[in-house]
Amino acid sequence: MPLVSVIVPAYRAEATIARAVASVLAQNLADLEVVIASDDGVDYLAVLAAAGLRDARLRQVTTGGVGTGEGRARNAAVAVARGALIANLDADDAFAPERLAVLAPLALAHGAATDATQVLDETGRPVRTPFPELDPAGPPFEMTPERVLGPRVPFFPVLRRELAGAGWTAVPFAADVLFNLELGCRAQPYMASPRPLYRYIKTAGSITQSADTARVAEVGYAAILELLEGGALDLTPAVRSAAIEEFAANRALNRLFAVWHKDGRVDSLDGFLALTENGRAHWVPAALADLGAVPAAARTGGD
Repeated sequence: MPLVSVIVPAYRAEATIARAVASVLAQNLADLEVVIASDDGVDYLAVLAAAGLRDARLRQVTTGGVGTGEGRARNAAVAVARGALIANLDADDAFAPERLAVLAPLALAHGAATDATQVLDETGRPVRTPFPELDPAGPPFEMTPERVLGPRVPFFPVLRRELAGAGWTAVPFAADVLFNLELGCRAQPYMASPRPLYRYIKTAGSITQSADTARVAEVGYAAILELLEGGALDLTPAVRSAAIEEFAANRALNRLFAVWHKDGRVDSLDGFLALTENGRAHWVPAALADLGAVPAAARTGGD
């Protein structure tokens, strides 16, 4: 059995999946498999073969539907994964070559590990990392709920499969955040490397680049808050409370973004977050108050 199963949810991913899978096959740690979860009926093994990627470690499963969501696709892949560890990779992203070699030992020792996600634009230009204050050559640190919630950057853990719980919750937005919060409540401690080993590539049509971002986010935040307030997720009371505060603040901030986007002041959520310092600029509470939203304490301080 392989040490690591890398799960790859795939929906309309023909243009990018070869890059993603090639980055896994090039890992310094070779004891792995790749489980692709087709969520659109496409035979992605054939797509990869056409790109010259044929490997006995490649497998495929289907969700049985079309566009059922990344959560369902990831869960379908986990259900057939054989590795002691699970690693998640989106079909339009990539791993640095040493990622699994760095994170697998941490995950085996502590239960789960992630890294300081490197956000890139479509040209490969670095945009940001979640913890710019940390030395990338420094030691691993604990991935606290505050570090999951604060940066507004997704994290992609490597975890022992028994800690996957019920998997990714089916929500239209921020499913990765919820999974990381639940994982942090199961893994003690949930560790992170300060090295930027996951390459999160902003692609056209993604939620943060879409003209429909504000509407999708509003629906997502409403669904998430309903789950949190109803006790549906595997969280401690303290983590649940922190998540409710953060998502309520993000929902208010999203409404400000919607107004600014409509007025032409910003052209994307990423641009809005840069302008507002991730919603933490000193003038944000006043802007939310003018809008009629209630400013949250989480939006007035630093990370």
